[in-house]
Amino acid sequence: MVVVAAMAPRAAALLDFNEGHDRVTVSATYGITYDSNLFVHSGGAGDYDQSLSLGANYTRRAGLIGVNASLSVTSTRFTKFSGQDFTNPSLTLELTKNQGRLTGTASLSAQRESTSDTATNLFTTSWNYDSSINFRYPINARYYFTSLSDFSLRDYVQNNALFNLLTYSEAIDVFYVYTSKLDLMGGYRIRLGEAQGGSHTQDHALTLGATGGILPKLSGSISAGYQWRNESGDTGGRYGALTTSLSLSWPMTKRVTITGQASKDFTTAATDVSIDTTAFNLSASLKPTSRLKFMLTTGAGYAISNFLGTRGDGREDRALSLNTGLTFTLTTALSASLTYAYTDNHSNIAFSNFARHTASFTLSARY
Repeated sequence: MVVVAAMAPRAAALLDFNEGHDRVTVSATYGITYDSNLFVHSGGAGDYDQSLSLGANYTRRAGLIGVNASLSVTSTRFTKFSGQDFTNPSLTLELTKNQGRLTGTASLSAQRESTSDTATNLFTTSWNYDSSINFRYPINARYYFTSLSDFSLRDYVQNNALFNLLTYSEAIDVFYVYTSKLDLMGGYRIRLGEAQGGSHTQDHALTLGATGGILPKLSGSISAGYQWRNESGDTGGRYGALTTSLSLSWPMTKRVTITGQASKDFTTAATDVSIDTTAFNLSASLKPTSRLKFMLTTGAGYAISNFLGTRGDGREDRALSLNTGLTFTLTTALSASLTYAYTDNHSNIAFSNFARHTASFTLSARY
């Protein structure tokens, strides 16, 4: 189910008090979706679903610490596969500090998620918990460093074939202010993972990159380096590979923006298998104007996933994806969206070789 409440136009707050420093907004989204391959495997069946999401957001901008908090619940009912029906809550809390030498954010989140998982070829449900601390500290006028500490737990519900995943990571980057628009950086990341299946992973990555105005009219961030993974357990191994992260935006015209993304990184599937994934995405958006009350987006992506070690069974997936979406502004508080996506996953494992179409209509209100 595609939820687009965040794409609804900004409306006045439901509650606005403390001289505008505190604000409460509420949102609701109703959607109808068709998915031709709900279980993302060869010969997988499709279904229609109806979904309703209700949410509330609280923001505070007063004093040294800002607050963002949200609470939402999404309920989805399928036409044929009623056993997959779900009601999933989500809760997030973020504290921000934007003043003084030390700035950053601390966040907590807990949510129940139901989704089609290509790596396991299953429709899965899990409780996901995450906490992170991200801060920036200036060394002098030219140098500053950032630190990102993150802890996450994915706890799968009622599926003995899947293993819960726990991850802790720490990333430290040092930045050099090269120009007023461009910063250069170098960093190190360590990531520790533990799967209930018995494996323990330890990832290290060294990267160099840049952020800001990369070229005239081309902005974003880019980094590249080398990473290595040590995996313990009965079938553990050692793997090394390049790692990259790229996100660039080009405003081709005042209304048309082109965005490119690329990444290469290790992940761990719920089947306790290490995966080396390389992904590319290119998208374009047509922004609305005062006369044209709609936004058009379209994109394409390609990903190569290599399943490592004896548990990976030599599996390699090559996935092509296409998507497009149209969002209409009906009023200042109401919007409607149409989206379509296509995925063609070529795998050397017959069961994981599939095609998938999804189409949805959503109506969103925010006040």
